[in-house]
Amino acid sequence: MTTDEGATRSATASVVRTEASGDSGRVLLLGEIDHGAVDQLDQAVEKLLGSGVIHLVLDFEGLNFFDSACISALIRAKTSAEEQGGTVKLANVDRYARRILDITGLLGSFTIEGEESPSARA
Repeated sequence: MTTDEGATRSATASVVRTEASGDSGRVLLLGEIDHGAVDQLDQAVEKLLGSGVIHLVLDFEGLNFFDSACISALIRAKTSAEEQGGTVKLANVDRYARRILDITGLLGSFTIEGEESPSARA
């Protein structure tokens, strides 16, 4: 497994780190992913998909805030992975994030790691 230790920080101390192994990759979201930091997420996803990764996990464990810019990035990541025959799962989705995804109508569009189907609810 390789890890991108060269993660960048925005003014809001957001961090996006990646890990890859074969055709699978994980994007670790830390801090705040908002309009000012969403480029980090987009670039991380593009880099992984460009390196042959097609199955992505977007890990919310260290995420403490996200806005509509992050939601748009999630949709872009899912679309890009699916265009390459891949998948996107979300991991460590807390109650707050689940509620936001539900309100926006996106909860059913994503598989939550460890759940049976995209529409499964905890």
